[in-house]
Amino acid sequence: MATPALVPSRTLQASALSFIGLSVGHTLGGMQWTADPAYTIISNTQPWAMGIVGWYQGSAFFFTTGLLHYQWSQNPALLRTPTNKAIALITNAMLWASSAWYLRHGIKENAVAVGLGAVLQGVAVFRALC
Repeated sequence: MATPALVPSRTLQASALSFIGLSVGHTLGGMQWTADPAYTIISNTQPWAMGIVGWYQGSAFFFTTGLLHYQWSQNPALLRTPTNKAIALITNAMLWASSAWYLRHGIKENAVAVGLGAVLQGVAVFRALC
């Protein structure tokens, strides 16, 4: 018996691409943000130990999440497992929380970019599950 062909999800592909874009934007923005003197006053550490390295860990998170969404786009059935559903839900919650934080702190461009990523990710996962 032949296995049915997998139909890639265009919305999950778009979500994957949005995460890669967020990663690039986050990395480029990090050059400006980590130049701020606030990153040099973290007590008992070198400035890069917490602030700068942490910033680029965020960029790596976005990139890794983009790769995960690309994997899901190639086989949307993966999202039917409880673990992948939990990952998708946690990721969406993190995006909304980040967007809200940016908005509360007056960083509107980042709030909009991350909020749009949250909407796209939520729609893509929902469509894959339906």
